[in-house]
Amino acid sequence: MKQFLSASAMALALLGASAAAQTTAYPEGAELLTQEALREALADKVFSTAPAQGPKWQWQFKNEGRFYLSVGNYSDSGQWSTKESSLCLDSGKNVGCNEMRRKDGVLYLKRNSGEVVSFQLK
Repeated sequence: MKQFLSASAMALALLGASAAAQTTAYPEGAELLTQEALREALADKVFSTAPAQGPKWQWQFKNEGRFYLSVGNYSDSGQWSTKESSLCLDSGKNVGCNEMRRKDGVLYLKRNSGEVVSFQLK
């Protein structure tokens, strides 16, 4: 069963507030990934994400399963894993999974608010 993130920066990042200008659909042709393909696409990489509202986020995913998130002046960290085509995060206080898809080498994450954001490789 999917667990959803609660309050804090991870919630801000993944849940977020709805925005009028947000994209709520994956790009046409965006495909689900296998658990292994998603892990490979994230491991040992740094990404920037820009939601419709608020500051950009910077994500770092270490191969050993640690993640680091910076949102404005806030930062968080914890464990990350993949389950089917979803990214799962556990910072100790917050646990949740969000579906990701890929098109033309770009990853897209659907937030619980419905907004779809792209992960830009840094």
